[in-house]
Amino acid sequence: MRTLTLALIACLAPVTVAAAQETAGDAAVGAYESATDAWQVAQKDHRKAYSKAKTDEERKRIWSDERPNPDLFAPAFMEVASTYPGTKVALDSLGWIAGNAQDGVMIASVIDIAVRDYLQSEDLGSFVDQVARCSDPAGERALQTILSSSPHHDVRGKACYQLGMKKLSAAQLARRIQDAGEEELDMLKSRYTEVAFTRAKGLEPKIIQVVGEKLLERVVNEFGDVRGHRRTLGKSAAAELFEIRKLQIGMIAPEIEGEEIHEKPMKLSQFRGKVVLLDFWGDW
Repeated sequence: MRTLTLALIACLAPVTVAAAQETAGDAAVGAYESATDAWQVAQKDHRKAYSKAKTDEERKRIWSDERPNPDLFAPAFMEVASTYPGTKVALDSLGWIAGNAQDGVMIASVIDIAVRDYLQSEDLGSFVDQVARCSDPAGERALQTILSSSPHHDVRGKACYQLGMKKLSAAQLARRIQDAGEEELDMLKSRYTEVAFTRAKGLEPKIIQVVGEKLLERVVNEFGDVRGHRRTLGKSAAAELFEIRKLQIGMIAPEIEGEEIHEKPMKLSQFRGKVVLLDFWGDW
């Protein structure tokens, strides 16, 4: 009888552990969704108030003064991360803080935790996408560390792509600041965080542009197979590089071939130097 009882306990133990793990996983997801829902409700209420504003002054005040402060919502995500350490939900919570918070100390802290505790994780790819939105220098340093030290090809590819895009965005902002008048400068200050604006103001756009392009070239050559949101990172990076190098103001437009309404072949280059209206379209 004793032997039978021990055998039953041994059989039931894995089931009990699995059930407990599933329950804990459900609780973790529920806690994360609760924190996310609270933030989304606050954003929705803010947009609603903005849409109901009657004057430009009122809209400006609501947009700048009444916008939800992500730092007030960050503790809920930090609680999830500390309660369920080592899980994807915890990493997603740290990523939310890194991508949304404004407090530099808080951002640096959660990024340090993520890089220290999750650098070997395959789930770090989702964190990369979130930390890419971070304007604090700690975010860029994290991407560099992940690119150089993650053991996972896909994670490194995402870090390389996001780092390249951040460099290009910084170069673009630096150019705008250098060329801006007083009115546009005020607009840029209101649109970007103080950290991002101040940092971009001290950059040399041409140098940062080259760094960004080289990172995207590396994506094409080394990480072209990594899946992004809609297509591979290789295709996304190639498209960005094509736009930078072929589709800027003052450049000769790339050749386009098609048929006019009478089904005769035509090329865009045939109209160079002429003032014409061309409408290229297609169905898929």
